[in-house]
Amino acid sequence: MSSTSTSSTSTTVASSSSSAGLLPTPSFHHLINVKLTRDNYLLWKAQIMPYLRSQQLIGYVDGTIPCPAKTITEATTSGATQTPNPAYHSWLQLDQFVLSALLSSLSEEILYQVLSLTTSSEVWSTLEHMFSSRSRSRIVQIRLQLSTIQKKELSVADYFNKVKSLTNTLSAIGQPLPEEEIISYMLAGLDSDFDPLVTSVTTRTDPISLNDLYAHLLSFELRMEHRNTAFQIDGSSANLISRNNRGGRYPSRGRGRGHGRNTAQQRGNFSHGGNSSSHSNANRPVCQVCKKIGHVALKCFHRFDHSYQPDESHVAAVATTSYPIDPNWYSDTGATDHITSDLDKLTIRGKYTGNDRVQVANGSGLSILHVGHSQFQTLTKNLKLQNILHVPQVTRNLLFVHRFSTDNNVFFEFHPDYFLIKDRTTRTLLFQGRCEGGLYPLTPASIALSKKALLSVKPSQEQWHCRLGHPSSAVVQHVLQSNNLSFSSNNNNATVCDACQQAKSHQLPFPNSSSTSSSPLELVFSNVWGPAPASVRGYKYYVSFIDDFSKFTWIYLLKCKSDVEKIFLQFQNHVERLLNKKILCMQTDWGGEYQKLHSFFKQVGIEHHVSCPYTHQQNGSAERKHRHIVEVGLALLAHASMPIRFWDEAFQTACFLINRLPSKVIDNSTPLERLLGTKPNYSLLKTFGCACWPCLRPYNSHKLQFKSQ
Repeated sequence: MSSTSTSSTSTTVASSSSSAGLLPTPSFHHLINVKLTRDNYLLWKAQIMPYLRSQQLIGYVDGTIPCPAKTITEATTSGATQTPNPAYHSWLQLDQFVLSALLSSLSEEILYQVLSLTTSSEVWSTLEHMFSSRSRSRIVQIRLQLSTIQKKELSVADYFNKVKSLTNTLSAIGQPLPEEEIISYMLAGLDSDFDPLVTSVTTRTDPISLNDLYAHLLSFELRMEHRNTAFQIDGSSANLISRNNRGGRYPSRGRGRGHGRNTAQQRGNFSHGGNSSSHSNANRPVCQVCKKIGHVALKCFHRFDHSYQPDESHVAAVATTSYPIDPNWYSDTGATDHITSDLDKLTIRGKYTGNDRVQVANGSGLSILHVGHSQFQTLTKNLKLQNILHVPQVTRNLLFVHRFSTDNNVFFEFHPDYFLIKDRTTRTLLFQGRCEGGLYPLTPASIALSKKALLSVKPSQEQWHCRLGHPSSAVVQHVLQSNNLSFSSNNNNATVCDACQQAKSHQLPFPNSSSTSSSPLELVFSNVWGPAPASVRGYKYYVSFIDDFSKFTWIYLLKCKSDVEKIFLQFQNHVERLLNKKILCMQTDWGGEYQKLHSFFKQVGIEHHVSCPYTHQQNGSAERKHRHIVEVGLALLAHASMPIRFWDEAFQTACFLINRLPSKVIDNSTPLERLLGTKPNYSLLKTFGCACWPCLRPYNSHKLQFKSQ
């Protein structure tokens, strides 16, 4: 309905404009992707201004094409009469066309402020007045962010993208920065670990490009990671690092490395400042004689007393500081949700996509990464823990008492030394725990202490399955029968062992695909290979495109993965012009480079098939072709005794040869013959890496130079 009305309106406008002697205006087909909000006026203006200029409509918004008079005076035989002005009618139609275009690009909150305005010039001037001062402050704010940006704990890739996003915003609003200034901002924000690289860049005689700087930063970061992982830390030093880690967080919660990269501990700078006593105690040494904190064994008063026995409380205190995970659930009547930092506690979980944050006592907000469910086992039944929030920054597992009581129909009894959980209907005791340090923890170990052995009851096959270490059902049956062990056989319903599912889960085999393509470009597989050591031409990746019908392969060399979008457009123009057909379907692995292309595929009508996460078998054609190209390319390099940095030349040659070799998949035909209908010409082939002597005589500067090399 909307497309029909737009088309009819545009036809009326064009005819009216032509009658008035104005340029005809096409329909408003140029989509404005950025809606104007309070914060993006400059980006919105940068997108809408080129469209208005290209359609010669800018005069309606800036007032250079004023509104003509509504009526004109015409002299007749009976005297002067007022008649409608055709120029005003044409101007009004074009002005309302521009006005509708402007209003359609405004967000709802901005649209309310200009609803009473009737012309495009009024709307434009009102928006200019509203956002002029804010636009200037936005430019100043971005420049201030660039001058104060710091890498800190960011990776090189994240830091580079952060700087580029700010500079790209300035470019979009007409304030581009020169590349030398961007490089100076980026170097200024690096920490002291990158001082050698900064010195080498600033002392260069020739300028360095932004892409080369990014490559050097990545290489330097990889080298630092390699050097950090070369240190082997014993138990005592690992304990010291875990206690001294910044903010009281353990290294395993940070970047995923046991040592913690770029930390003060690795550089030998042990800070003694801090706001909390636990942090200050963690930075103080522990005596190996008396186990007390604050001095070393060399200065201990008891170092010569052989009969001295250290206080066990100090030993326990030191030992507990190195344990990173507290398995207990602490009952909390003031919480609003169950909260845990241990993702393994969630038996059923999913990514959290909302914007809520957990607010703690100091007012800071903590990020929520997952939401899931779990169970707490008691002697009689399992109690549900619904909607648990996974917040890695918390140090205790908090149990929301009200929700726990509501979900399980239980109630708590809190006593000075212990607490009880009872069923509300039967008043049956479900769990009993002790008060520890003023807190009431639900300890899983408490269940084991209160269990009793009932020897008169025969264990079930499921219990024997647990006793024997969760073997297969056939092994359990063999052990029971061969050793005449008693067990109850009245449980006919086979149950699923949760522990086996967690520990022994395997991916099911993938069936062979039976789908076939009947024509070229009906289905094209694509995947990115890399990274590899930089070649002689600076390439680190290549992207492949495999036609499912002919198995013909195209590869394009890449310096970075972000070039895939540009390369696909080149590939599309090449093959569609070559074969006079359109690409119907693309099969990819849903990598980041293909996520950007997804909207383009929808726009041009290409069906996009993606594989599930961690199931590369669904894109097996591209994966197998990678292996084929790599193996042939390495064989070419080995035969020619060429270094590995020439892999780009070898891989392109391998792809050229594979397209001209028979394949069993296509009935011993060649991909070239199946795609283009022409047989390959093998007489032109030369051995990869063979010697050749080009004629250099036209390029010689004098007659005594060699004519060939």
